[in-house]
Amino acid sequence: MKNIFLTFLLFLSTQVHAQKNLSPQVFQSNVRPVLNGIINDFYQMISLFPDFPKEIIKAIEQMDNMEDVRENLKTTCGGYLTEKCQASVDALRLRLAEIEASTLNLMARQRPAHSPYMTSLIGMRMVSEFQLELQSFKGSLDNASFMMRAKIKSKKETYAVIRKIDELQSMLSLAVVEFIPYLYKEDFRTFYSNFVHPVEIQLAKHRNHEFLNRNLNSLNFSINLLNQNLTKRSKKTPEGMAPFLSLIHNRWNSLLRYYF
Repeated sequence: MKNIFLTFLLFLSTQVHAQKNLSPQVFQSNVRPVLNGIINDFYQMISLFPDFPKEIIKAIEQMDNMEDVRENLKTTCGGYLTEKCQASVDALRLRLAEIEASTLNLMARQRPAHSPYMTSLIGMRMVSEFQLELQSFKGSLDNASFMMRAKIKSKKETYAVIRKIDELQSMLSLAVVEFIPYLYKEDFRTFYSNFVHPVEIQLAKHRNHEFLNRNLNSLNFSINLLNQNLTKRSKKTPEGMAPFLSLIHNRWNSLLRYYF
């Protein structure tokens, strides 16, 4: 109860001062790099777990770096895939092929877990499902590309293509937590769901500086909660993670000075 009360106080601590709403320029130059650093530290930290497949991090980064493809589809295709967006569709197919190669490499390298607390089988099943969805999506784009070259009117909506990219990104993100040992899974699942994934989406997909203005206190709570949970006496930070946990916390505190 005492720990929960202390965490609640940490959550309230940022609300005693008036919060500044940063401009997009300040956010991009000063805040966004710090958030990217926190996300990178997080992935470096969880990759220290035994049997965690480091290859999945590369695949997630590739999925996150699809914003330019989304924008090209929106600006060149209109409501449906037509011959005028042939280059955008080809670029998307190339990116998907790179991600497919990364996930195939992940599956080829993964071995049975050594720890009885690992649930890597669930994670690999989710990666396998992601791979099947990715292959199906690539096949539908191959068909659309053929129709565009043949100048056959397509009924494939641009919005459906963009939505599928988002669905694939979410599928791969959900698989990440399944490779974390049972003892720590819930702590990392909560932090991943409430901090890492939303920040990734808003940074990569929308570059939305207003997201942080609106959600600063809840994000602050998530970081403090993770720090508290991993430093409890009954659940010591796994070996090698303490420096990353400290770095994440310090980065976040350095970011807060722009807002208060």
